Amino acid sequence: MSTRHPPAPPGPGAGALPRRGAVGLWLQFCLQWFWLPFRVVWYLFDDPAADCVAEEQEYRKFVLTPSRYRLERSGTRAEWEAWADRALARGTAAATRGVVSSAEHYNTGRTRYRVEGDALVPRTTIRRRYYRGIGAEGLAVLAARRGWQIDRNDAQKSEIHLFRSQPVPPHPQQSGGPHQQPSAGGGGWR
Repeated sequence: MSTRHPPAPPGPGAGALPRRGAVGLWLQFCLQWFWLPFRVVWYLFDDPAADCVAEEQEYRKFVLTPSRYRLERSGTRAEWEAWADRALARGTAAATRGVVSSAEHYNTGRTRYRVEGDALVPRTTIRRRYYRGIGAEGLAVLAARRGWQIDRNDAQKSEIHLFRSQPVPPHPQQSGGPHQQPSAGGGGWR
């Protein structure tokens, strides 16, 4: 994992994004209870695999909570970093689990297919609402702390693609289990 990440290139995507308008945000907060039932029904019939993996699961992602309303209106950079870091943790963990699961399934010899090369690099996306207060460069720093990188071409888009700097090992280590051999240091099954 690298400790230093290259600085963001100068340009419109380098700093924090503009705050959302007060009137639009207030209207969303107040009127969400009218359209929320329709969004929940739409969610039930929608394909959840197409969702951004960093988002909360179920219908909670549609609700603008009072804490998020306050964050959108007057959140500090530290609060935005914490918000983005939580979303980044969910997204990177889900992407890594997906690649490990695929490697475990396909690389065991049970199928004729193998997961190799570029398919072992976990990828995910994070939407603008999670990094609005820190911008693309702040998200790049948070991602670098976890060993991930952002696609700098996405700085002006509604979501940024992230990928892990190092691919997942093709044969994940098996941990735990009753058949595990004790380690040489004496710490094992007793």
